[in-house]
Amino acid sequence: MLRSGPAQARAILDAALDAVITIDHLGRVLEFNHAAEETFGYRREHVLGRELAALVVPPETRETHRRALARWSEAGPGPGAGELLGRRIEVLAMRADGSRFPAELAVSRVDVPGPPLFTACLRDVGARREAEELLRAAEFRYRTLVEQLPLISYVDMPDGPDQPARYVSPQLETVLGYTPTEWLETPGLYERSIHEQDRERVLAARRAAYERGEELRLEYRLLAADGRTVWVEDRSVLVEPPGGGPPFRQGFALDITERKQAEEALRQAEARYRTLVEQLPLAVYVDRLDRVGVSIYASPQIEPMLGYSAAEWLANESLFGEILHPDDRERVLAAHERTQATGEPLSLEYRLRARDGRTVWVKDEARVIEDGGERLLQGYLLDVTAAKETEEQLRHQAFHDPLTGLANRALFTDRVEHALVLHRQAGHGVAVLFLDLDDFKAINDSLGHLAGDEVLRVVGARLRQALSPAYTIARLGGDEFAVLVEDRHGATAAVEAAGRIVAALEAPFRLGEREIVLTASVGIAVGGDAEDLLRSADVAMYRAKAGGKAQYAVYTPRMDEDLIGRLELASDLRRARLDEELVLHYQPVIDLSTGGVVSLEALVRWLHPTRGLLSPADFVPLAEETGQIVEIGRWVLAEACGQVARWRAELPGAGELTVSVNVSTRQVRRSVLAEDVRAALAETGLPAEALTLELTESALARRREELTSVLEDLAALGVRIALDDFGTGYSSLSLLQDLPVHTLKIDRSFVRALDTGPARPGVIGAIVDLAGTLGLTVLAEGIETPTQAAALRTLGCRLGQGFHFAHPLERAACEHLLAARLEAA
Repeated sequence: MLRSGPAQARAILDAALDAVITIDHLGRVLEFNHAAEETFGYRREHVLGRELAALVVPPETRETHRRALARWSEAGPGPGAGELLGRRIEVLAMRADGSRFPAELAVSRVDVPGPPLFTACLRDVGARREAEELLRAAEFRYRTLVEQLPLISYVDMPDGPDQPARYVSPQLETVLGYTPTEWLETPGLYERSIHEQDRERVLAARRAAYERGEELRLEYRLLAADGRTVWVEDRSVLVEPPGGGPPFRQGFALDITERKQAEEALRQAEARYRTLVEQLPLAVYVDRLDRVGVSIYASPQIEPMLGYSAAEWLANESLFGEILHPDDRERVLAAHERTQATGEPLSLEYRLRARDGRTVWVKDEARVIEDGGERLLQGYLLDVTAAKETEEQLRHQAFHDPLTGLANRALFTDRVEHALVLHRQAGHGVAVLFLDLDDFKAINDSLGHLAGDEVLRVVGARLRQALSPAYTIARLGGDEFAVLVEDRHGATAAVEAAGRIVAALEAPFRLGEREIVLTASVGIAVGGDAEDLLRSADVAMYRAKAGGKAQYAVYTPRMDEDLIGRLELASDLRRARLDEELVLHYQPVIDLSTGGVVSLEALVRWLHPTRGLLSPADFVPLAEETGQIVEIGRWVLAEACGQVARWRAELPGAGELTVSVNVSTRQVRRSVLAEDVRAALAETGLPAEALTLELTESALARRREELTSVLEDLAALGVRIALDDFGTGYSSLSLLQDLPVHTLKIDRSFVRALDTGPARPGVIGAIVDLAGTLGLTVLAEGIETPTQAAALRTLGCRLGQGFHFAHPLERAACEHLLAARLEAA
């Protein structure tokens, strides 16, 4: 064809889109069409007759090309080299400028007479290869992106969700445990994986979206391969490729299980929070910050607290202001306005008026919060009414005595200090009365503390009745009371008040079926500071008590000297050597019918190194207070037993002589008293029946079980028990019947009154009759006149003692008296 129609053939070759080159069996160029010129950058006329390999084949492959051409020329079509003929292969070609490019090559052998010719069709595939590479890179990037996203990507047919998916990303296995192959090739797997409670809804929604070509957006649950429930958000849209390709649904399913769990946890937390808030013992509120009292939330607790429902609280913007207590309104509104202006926290307590008229104290705590760009005030109202009432009670209790309701020491001291400042400016006097109940301890010990408390309450009431309301009355503690007298008359008004107090307490106190007589000693001090007033009044009270009780005394500086002397004496007593400084005097007990000495009462004296001989009244009370009376009593007991034992043995006619020893309350209360007595008797050899222990009625004022045990231990030793000062204390008939008492000693006050009081003989006669009924001996003490002695004999009293017969005598004088009386007998 080339030889018969060269012009026509050239036209055909130049019209070809691919480069067409014809070479002979030696590789020389015979034809080089227009596309070849464009492809290789050579002009046709420049390449004709030249070896093609030298022009377009890279140097490193030219020899290979030449050998192949030689084989093709010799062997022709067929196995071996000829197999490449007629096939498209990719080779690396070279342009005129030396640049290389990939080419798609097809070589055909043309058998003509003589050596064969070869035609090569070559197409530059560099641009295509570049596009393909870009496409592959884009696909790789897309696939990498898709397969690394935290979601499942999928491609569906647009016809409907019932058709198998065309693609699903590998994340499917991570999310649901199925491989993409399982998912795509297992019929109905998707439908079965939808949670049964969501299946109908999901399939209907997908079907409608696919049919209408609409966007799909669903949240539902899928069951994973291992049975887990996985929440997904499923979105897909219809895609129509711009090149006119077939449409498809492209979508993704995002695992939202954690979000759903978080939402559920949040919902549960909110439910718990709301439940907690609505069960708390307070009302929670959220207010608009720009308007006081305008709430956007109020918890239900507002209703039981104030009587207004949460709905009423939210609906009535002025309700808060309406129910604010008038005395708190200005302060509360100012605090709210300050919080609005500055954003500072709110914390205050104030009163609200409830619907039923109650006054409710609330604690209001609130903070400014941000919510969606809006500033709100979030807080709570806590009902602190009970706490306020308790606080008021505690405040009252802090300054008042809980038993009597009177002021306590703290309030009294404050009132005194305030009065001193106030009245000093006015030139008026301020006085303090300090009163102590006489022998009050005996009431507690004999009748119990409940009875003692009742007496204290009655005393408080009587003080209120006796004194002006302008006076401050206080109980300082125990049985001590104080009165603040603020009067321009000063000391005069104080003395009048003290007199009214003493008189008010003279009337008997009734405790059930029992009546008791109680008195008070009152000390008065005027002027000075608060501490000095109380101390001085206390000193004066002790002077009144020492002077005989049931009276008052006005403080003088001399009393301080006496008090100091008393303190010094107490100090000397603690250092005293008992066996060297204590001595015993003995007062005879006389048989009133014969005048003979039947017994001796041992009375202790203190031979002070500097003050001389001191009577028991000077130091025994101090010994009682310090507890030294126990040691002194033990010494007296041993000394008296020893001396009487010697007189019984040495003096003619003294073989039946007995001795009585006073025993203090502290000794009675010691369980070792019987042991002390036993030791004294054993050491001295005095028979037990020769020893009498004298106890005052106040010593018996204790629990009966303990008293009975102590006295029975003593009685078991054989000693006798005498009840001293009988008629002035708290003993009862039942007590005398139950206790091993042998002797009643009639108090000297009854004996003294025989000269003046017409009723006294009757009292003494009653005591004598009582003793006779109980089989007890009666002894009258304090006999000072023959008249008294005669009257006692007439009344049937057998024994007596007193100055009429003999004063207490030191040992030598007593021995002389005994010798004379015994010799005369």
